[in-house]
Amino acid sequence: MKHHSTASHGNPSRRRSDFALESFDGPCMTSFGGAGLWRRFLDKLNIGRQLAELCVPGTGRRFTTGQYLLAIVCGLLLGLQRQADVAGLRQDPAALKALGLQAVPSQPSLSRFLSACPRRLGRQILDISRGFTRQLRSNFGSATIDLDGQVQVVRGDAQGADFGYNPKRRGSKSYFVLLGVLAECRDILDAWILPGSRATVSARVARLAYRRSRRGLHSRTKRVRLRADAAFYSHEFLSLLERDKVTYFIAACLQPKLKRLLPNLIYCELGGRWAISQLAYEGHGWGRERRMVVIRERLEPEGNRDKQLQLFKCDGYAYQVIVTNADWKPEEVWHFYNHRARIENVIKESACDFGLDHIVSRKWSGNMTWLALVVLAYNITNWFREKVLGQHAHRQTAQTLRRILVELPGRLLSQGRQWWLKLWRDHPSRQEYERALERLDAFAL
Repeated sequence: MKHHSTASHGNPSRRRSDFALESFDGPCMTSFGGAGLWRRFLDKLNIGRQLAELCVPGTGRRFTTGQYLLAIVCGLLLGLQRQADVAGLRQDPAALKALGLQAVPSQPSLSRFLSACPRRLGRQILDISRGFTRQLRSNFGSATIDLDGQVQVVRGDAQGADFGYNPKRRGSKSYFVLLGVLAECRDILDAWILPGSRATVSARVARLAYRRSRRGLHSRTKRVRLRADAAFYSHEFLSLLERDKVTYFIAACLQPKLKRLLPNLIYCELGGRWAISQLAYEGHGWGRERRMVVIRERLEPEGNRDKQLQLFKCDGYAYQVIVTNADWKPEEVWHFYNHRARIENVIKESACDFGLDHIVSRKWSGNMTWLALVVLAYNITNWFREKVLGQHAHRQTAQTLRRILVELPGRLLSQGRQWWLKLWRDHPSRQEYERALERLDAFAL
């Protein structure tokens, strides 16, 4: 893009309006010059080939089902969380070259495709993601599954949405997204959309979430642990985990009978405001006792109290109860359960950087397909951070990763009968980019 000055260099008093746009004749530029890293990584995983095996009847003659799905995945990897943003890649031929895409469907085409998606398509995409997780995590002898849910506010009349627990927008319809996460490496094992009225998780829903999440573990993984909040607390679900020999750590619902027992226990002070105890408790209709670990917190004076809602308050103390079948020390149970908070970071990143909380279609199957693609894009980013960048304990967020390695200005040029995407030689991210490219070339699944 050229700018031509109508003023002489000797007259600095000219205003900004004296600079007129002359013509659009510059080179083809893109802000996603580093997107070639995603294309190479997708090729290593054969994502395009696996998506091409899926089929949606009546998708049209110009684009196949695999091309629709791959275009959405590439858009999500770039941080484009709306159909209009994904379709906007059509105006960026340099980005398309970097991603290895011939073309991208328009926004109306994407909307029609999502509306036509069958219910099985979301399950098939999740199976692809779980297959990669089993392959990449085949050396895990033990694994921890974290279960949690996320309320999605629905504006409009989306299929399957209804009224339920909705703290974000009271009185509106909502979905409830149920997630299962592999805690050791933060891979999403399963995600599913339920009506908002089922945010109070039943034993049947908890069982299905556990079964689907466990399918993402390799057969070599023999020892399984499970953590969940009080929404998953039920005798039926605990009995299932015991039959499957799963070590569980689940927050207990504080029913009146249990509340009456807590103040009379003998507590071991942990220093400061915390104390811990345990008891054997038999709930209504259980027919057996289960171990409960109780954490007591001394509350601060009224003016200094934390605004967070406490589970149960009594005589200046707040109580939290964890039911478990582990034979660990009480403080070890407490600390291990607290690590469940990592799933909140997974949910936040999936929502903020990949569009987990977006409702893109009026059809339930279309929204489920979008959710499955979000899970796949998130997991691809997670695998890239670990396998290519070598980030394990401390990982860059997807937003930081894009800023450093993907959102690089580049020029698309034709030289020697070939297309070249050239990046700025002195860009601050050059060393990181070249190091990632070198490790990516050496990566093998």
